[in-house]
Amino acid sequence: MKNFLDQNFILQSECAQALYHKYAEGEPIFDFHNHLSPQEIYENKSLGNLANAWLDHDHYKWRAMRAAGIPEELITGHIRKDGSVKSDEERGGSAAVIKADYERYLAFVQTLQGCVGNPLYHWSHLELQRYFGITDPVTPQNAREVWDKCNELLAKPDFSPRGLLEKMNVRELCTTDDPLDSLEWHKKIAADWKNCKVRPSFRPDLALNAENPSFAEYISKLQKIDGTKIMSISDMIAALGRRMDFFKENGCVVSDHSLENDFYLPTKYDDVNYIFEKAWIGKKLRTDELAQYKGWVLTELGKLYAQKGFVMQIHIGALRDQNSAMFDIAGKNIGEDSLQDFNYAPQIGAVLNAIYSAAPGARTILYNLNPKDNEALATMAANFRNCQFGPAWWFNDHKDGIEEQLRVYARTAPLGCYVGMLTDSRSFLSYPRHEYFRRILCNFIGNLVEAGEFPWQEDSLGSLVQNICYQNAVKFFL
Repeated sequence: MKNFLDQNFILQSECAQALYHKYAEGEPIFDFHNHLSPQEIYENKSLGNLANAWLDHDHYKWRAMRAAGIPEELITGHIRKDGSVKSDEERGGSAAVIKADYERYLAFVQTLQGCVGNPLYHWSHLELQRYFGITDPVTPQNAREVWDKCNELLAKPDFSPRGLLEKMNVRELCTTDDPLDSLEWHKKIAADWKNCKVRPSFRPDLALNAENPSFAEYISKLQKIDGTKIMSISDMIAALGRRMDFFKENGCVVSDHSLENDFYLPTKYDDVNYIFEKAWIGKKLRTDELAQYKGWVLTELGKLYAQKGFVMQIHIGALRDQNSAMFDIAGKNIGEDSLQDFNYAPQIGAVLNAIYSAAPGARTILYNLNPKDNEALATMAANFRNCQFGPAWWFNDHKDGIEEQLRVYARTAPLGCYVGMLTDSRSFLSYPRHEYFRRILCNFIGNLVEAGEFPWQEDSLGSLVQNICYQNAVKFFL
């Protein structure tokens, strides 16, 4: 029986151990997609206690706690619907807050005891080891000792958000930002912190989702910020292009889109412009009109991204906010999402074909949430130069999911071209997930060598691992 989370955790062979410890372990991190707050990075305030650092804004942990029957007050009870944290006064004063936070933390510790086979158990203990030096599994019996030690460390300056990023050797990270964002915090970070490049990402969800009740209001805001009159869909795209220029001036190298329903039907300019005008004045669009609109906008934005030098990220397949009662209580991004199961291969193929036909130098990454789409998306990506089948995302971000994603990637494209891992997280403690991926990667390759399916060529395999862990992302995005 192996010890839990020892130095060779997941590494089942000597080949895997050599690849990880000699080549992967020391590589820096380029986190090209996350949801960290640039304001929190700039202000660099203490994260508070372990409940704050571990649980605030982390829907992975909330989801597990809710599934374990934990009362909502101990999960998101102190979070407002807009995602902000209630003040100490709102929560009953500092003494009440400390007591409530310990109860939240203890509820999560109790939840973890049942998480056999769940990546949260691995992630949480990697976080305790890598940030706080705690090697024993956390249990209700030692929970107070773990709490006290972590809180003592979290009070130190090097456990602030920037210190935690430096501790994990994060060199570059890309936050997720609306095109209308002022990028105030990115500018301030760039002016006074050089140890990690914090880049914005261009995510125009509200411009793409014309079915959203706030669509017309959003276009009005775009018009005001851009300082021009938007009279047509071409005017909207041009205004978004100027926002891309502003983002690029502030370090942006990547865009992002979330596609959750049908997103393409062929259309003509006059027809899609009529659809835009209809949405602009607040009229409800038919399903086919939405697909025409989204396909046209995605294509035009994709062409612009290629011109500006942005990588286009496309996340497909989330079914969001399924529990309306919980949405009314706590808002979005609280762990009430699941897998969408619509079939979209012809649609993504048509969008990519339109983009690459007009802009052969485009670069894209495709992510699927439903694992049934692994093969479809991997083979689709291989149809286009500089189009990547992206890392295992969200509900696939566990040992089995990462291994399957690697298997699919390896049999549909050269694994040596893979751009590595991301966190897709709102938590500053999430960076050991890169280590988790790297161990799985090295074990995957090591198992092939041990089985005689690939030769043991340490130098070349070591270089391949280093490229996947960091260098490929640098080359692809920069």
